[in-house]
Amino acid sequence: MLLVTVLLTGCSGGGNAPPPSADPSVPQSSTPRVPQSSTPHAPKTPETTPEPSPVIEYVGKTKVLTLGDTEIRATRNEIGISVACNIKNTTDRTHDIKVTVSVGNGSDWVTTNNFEFQKVAAGQTASETTVMGASFEGELPDDPKIYVDSVIFS
Repeated sequence: MLLVTVLLTGCSGGGNAPPPSADPSVPQSSTPRVPQSSTPHAPKTPETTPEPSPVIEYVGKTKVLTLGDTEIRATRNEIGISVACNIKNTTDRTHDIKVTVSVGNGSDWVTTNNFEFQKVAAGQTASETTVMGASFEGELPDDPKIYVDSVIFS
């Protein structure tokens, strides 16, 4: 099983809990870093692949967050925030992929959704759209904060 986890905010629960105060533009990781030894004869530890940095763009009123091979699009509409998740399987075999996404206003409201893609073939892109925040009783943000909590390949 290949496991890739990217934490931007530490959002792990669902519901309407406020997101942590971490800067969403800086990826956080729960993977411990292995310090490099300064001893010249010590065996070298394998290099880890650096985590991708999020890229945020706007296409009209749609906010687009790209993180590696994962793209999240969020647009506020009259019933909630329409959220589209697109992910490309860049591995050499078929995988089930689960992407956990949180959307919030950056201060006191956040909602989480799991996008589950079954049997995504190598080189293929999977997409799913949902409405998040439809039951929120308050003013939804025009410019929602987007968090990719995790991406899991199995």
